[in-house]
Amino acid sequence: MFASHAIAGLSFSAPRRNSRVLGLLLQLEAWLDARSSARALYAMDDRGLSDLGLSRSDVERVNADATHPASNA
Repeated sequence: MFASHAIAGLSFSAPRRNSRVLGLLLQLEAWLDARSSARALYAMDDRGLSDLGLSRSDVERVNADATHPASNA
C-alpha cells in the first residue's frame, strides 16, 4: 500500500499530547474564571452580597474553592 510523504511522519502520540495540553489549558481557564468570580464577590459590599443571598463567609468558601479546586477523579 502507498503512504504519501505528507502523512508518513505522523504518529499516534500527537493527538494524545495535544489532548493533555488542551485539558491543562481548560483547567487553567476554569481556575482563572473562579478567581475572577471570587475577586468580584470580594469587591461587593455586604448589602450587595445579601441581595445575592451570600455572606462574607460564603465569599471565603468560594475563594477557597477557587484556589484549591476539587479533583475530577
